[in-house]
Amino acid sequence: MMGRRGTMSHGRRKIEIKKIRNEDARHVCFSKRKAGIFAKASDISTLCGADVALLVYSPAGNPYSFGSPSVQPIVDRFLSGNFGQAGSAANANPNNVVQQLNHQYMDLSKKLDAAREKKAKLRERLDASVLSEEWAWANSIDNLGLEQLDRLKDGFEWLKGSAEARIKDILNSGQRMAPPPAPMRGGPVGMAPGAGGASSSSYPMWGFGPVQMAPNQLEPGSFQAQLAASNGMGNMGYMHHRMDGF
Repeated sequence: MMGRRGTMSHGRRKIEIKKIRNEDARHVCFSKRKAGIFAKASDISTLCGADVALLVYSPAGNPYSFGSPSVQPIVDRFLSGNFGQAGSAANANPNNVVQQLNHQYMDLSKKLDAAREKKAKLRERLDASVLSEEWAWANSIDNLGLEQLDRLKDGFEWLKGSAEARIKDILNSGQRMAPPPAPMRGGPVGMAPGAGGASSSSYPMWGFGPVQMAPNQLEPGSFQAQLAASNGMGNMGYMHHRMDGF
């Protein structure tokens, strides 16, 4: 007889029924056979509508029982001698038991899904409430105590430090990518007094030397950027010159 992989096999051979001498192998065999006989008992109960009760003791003396629908009613019927009476109305038709179990399973599944959805919504509400509670302090700062004000101050200082570090990273990245500065041509803007025939009162110097920085290279929101915008340097925003020592 050919096997699945093309090798010769002896087919299904009959196992000799005798006690297994090896203790470990005997326990393994008991576990497998116990599961098999319980499965067979369940099949005969489902297919034939029979009431089944099994009691098995392991080699170590541990009892294992199986009953369909349950062990105790069947044992009570056997001990009382009422062999012709069914344990319950449901036992007369095993399909009713299966249907009841299916309904219970579906109900539990629906409850589980609803519980998971409720958990997700509660988590979202909790996160939102925590965030709103933290920022609610800013709306009622007059009613805050010293401890809450300290916490709020620490939070803003941490946020400020993170923002400043991010701004420095962006500026450093822009300076590495920017072309080298070129000398000023054709205008007196930013030149020292006497250079190009203009005085310091006509053109702002700001004390940064003869080379000016374009507004788009100034730190956002800084005093220099606001001053540059108010003095009409917005028209020179594309000259791409930087201030010395900035």
